[in-house]
Amino acid sequence: MNTKKMSKTVAGLMVLTFLLFPFSSFAAEEKWPTKPITIYIGYAPGGGMDMMGRILSEEMKKTLGVAMPVVNMTGANGAIAMEHVNKQPRDGYTLYGISSAISTFPATGLSKLTYKEFGMIGIVFETLPTFSVPWDSPIKTAKDLIERFKKGDLTGSNSGIGGMWHVPQLIVMNTLGGKFKAVPYEGGAPSAMAVAKKEVDFGTSDLSEALTVINSKLVRPLFVFDDRPFNLEGFGVIPPVTDFVPQIKDKLYAGKGFRALGYAKGIPEDRIKKLTEAYKGAMASDTVKNFGKKNLLPLGEAVGAEADKIWMIQTQVQAWLLYDIKEAKKNPEELGIPRPGK
Repeated sequence: MNTKKMSKTVAGLMVLTFLLFPFSSFAAEEKWPTKPITIYIGYAPGGGMDMMGRILSEEMKKTLGVAMPVVNMTGANGAIAMEHVNKQPRDGYTLYGISSAISTFPATGLSKLTYKEFGMIGIVFETLPTFSVPWDSPIKTAKDLIERFKKGDLTGSNSGIGGMWHVPQLIVMNTLGGKFKAVPYEGGAPSAMAVAKKEVDFGTSDLSEALTVINSKLVRPLFVFDDRPFNLEGFGVIPPVTDFVPQIKDKLYAGKGFRALGYAKGIPEDRIKKLTEAYKGAMASDTVKNFGKKNLLPLGEAVGAEADKIWMIQTQVQAWLLYDIKEAKKNPEELGIPRPGK
């Protein structure tokens, strides 16, 4: 073969390779995922975030066709897991269970990561913050608890300073002019258990996280952080905080939370689309619906950009709330977090 003919042959092969390359890449991409997708949860096993991760894992893998192990990476109120996920390759194989507790990170200084670096697949469950005491506590009613808040001599458990269950406590205290000594635990379930063990005078967690110890008559719920009562089967009506602190009604939004599934931004859009489709399938399943009903977890409806917006607004509200009541280590404005409405 002469040199001229060889050059034409090589050139032809190069063109053929170039033409086939995008199609072969597309075919490989169509096969995604090809290995397990890990969901990192920043809280201890047994809590609301952990339960969310495990039920999503079971349902989403039916669509995606791969295992979805759940890894509990506790510490810093979820910030350690968040930092870990942010360092992983943007390939869609690493997801993060997002608690609304991270909305306070800019103010508390636990992490610089926010909604700007992470995105939401969707909000899975909303929350019902519940204030409880040991079953045989001398504090028998919500009115009793409110009066002790004003006195300022109680200890109270939560899921971490600036966390999902600490913020409602701060809002109540700020509204009443009361105070208490915060005792942080690694999640809502441990917070409720601390009340059951009488390690604290009262505690705040999701109602679902305290359900077992309530049913065992170890913990007595006194009020929910809401403007509507909740009728708990087997216990009775739990009154809303607005029955005792009516002026708190306009502040409730800042203290209500969510549990969601998210990711560090930078994942290819086609993979996010596949994850979202699997997520929607999970949320529509009887398994998730029945789980939410059984465990007193209202189902979320926001997906994608809508969920991202909720996270952004709540970050602004909670960061500035903590700053205004002098519980923040950082000025949100310096971190690029605008005051709500601006």
